[in-house]
Amino acid sequence: MSFAVDDLLERNHPVILDGGIGTELQRLGAPMDHEAWCAVALDTHPDLVRQVHRSYIEAGADIITVNTYATTRQALKSAGMEEQFTRWNIRAVQIARETLDDSASERDILIAGSVSTFGNFNRFSDAELEPYFQEQAEILAENGVDLVILETLSSRASTIVTALNALADFDLPVWVAISGVQDRNSGALYLGVEESPVHSNSVTTHEPFADAIQKIMAEGGSALLLMHSPVNVCTPGLEVMSENYSGVLGAYPNAGYWQRPDWAFVDQITPADYLKAAGDWIDAGAKIVGGCCGIGPAHISALSAELRDR
Repeated sequence: MSFAVDDLLERNHPVILDGGIGTELQRLGAPMDHEAWCAVALDTHPDLVRQVHRSYIEAGADIITVNTYATTRQALKSAGMEEQFTRWNIRAVQIARETLDDSASERDILIAGSVSTFGNFNRFSDAELEPYFQEQAEILAENGVDLVILETLSSRASTIVTALNALADFDLPVWVAISGVQDRNSGALYLGVEESPVHSNSVTTHEPFADAIQKIMAEGGSALLLMHSPVNVCTPGLEVMSENYSGVLGAYPNAGYWQRPDWAFVDQITPADYLKAAGDWIDAGAKIVGGCCGIGPAHISALSAELRDR
């Protein structure tokens, strides 16, 4: 019987996700597209995509994520590249699988497919997005991913519920990743991202975090993760998550912000400080830890080296 997601979660130590893909590609010199962001690297710089996967394997990640966060139909449609949708999603899985097969690692490593809301920017209705979510997940599954992570940078719980409904009959595990932002006046948590149009002292136009979690996880999902959120939001975010969801929890925050089409590497955090923060996330209930945009192999290496005995 092959190694599976449940086997990974049953281990005593935390599960280590990889870090940012697009931002690491940018750091290595791959140009980012204004609409399709890091998706174009699958054609322009496939060797760098391999290098990024390899770096996370060598850093000790238990799961590597294919470069499909930006290969959504909605993003490619906006970029005038919709004809690449199927090919790029297939190619992303192939590159990740080839890199893993060629690695010298003797560890059991799984491959996650990313299905995201990227490229929406309120241009598409939930009804339009639902078949897009479904077809991307099906392509990734047919080509060999072990699980799918719904990476939903959305301030609308309805969009995330739509994504879950689209994958209701999906055979692979589906992890739901959401983002949280903290109101700078009250400290209250809301669903959404800081680099959204409400990046100000007040984010009260977003849905309260607890309410959103209850709506979303009532629809399914086998794990709930906090992604692409400031490091200092993770511990309070996980506390709210654990109060409103009894399943597997995780966190993989970011460092910096998106200044389209590039990532601004500001507010960076050292691997040592990131490891210290991750300890707090685990104490708050996280079983899965990793990194999102701006978090690289050195951070994942620090997590892997110290958390396996925790």
